[in-house]
Amino acid sequence: MRELALRKRTSVSKLILAAVEDTYEDEIDVIAGEKGLEEYLADPAAAITLDELIARRHSAVRTKV
Repeated sequence: MRELALRKRTSVSKLILAAVEDTYEDEIDVIAGEKGLEEYLADPAAAITLDELIARRHSAVRTKV
């Protein structure tokens, strides 16, 4: 692992983290989705629509330029 990390100019820990994320990507996505659903169900009024999200992102991009 150390040799691979040197060749890739990264750390062993970053290689391991990337491997774990690649291996468990689907499961990690499921967990994130479940947490998002739990947050929504706990306070549905705090949710925004996709159109509102897009508008906010466009507004944020315009203010940065």
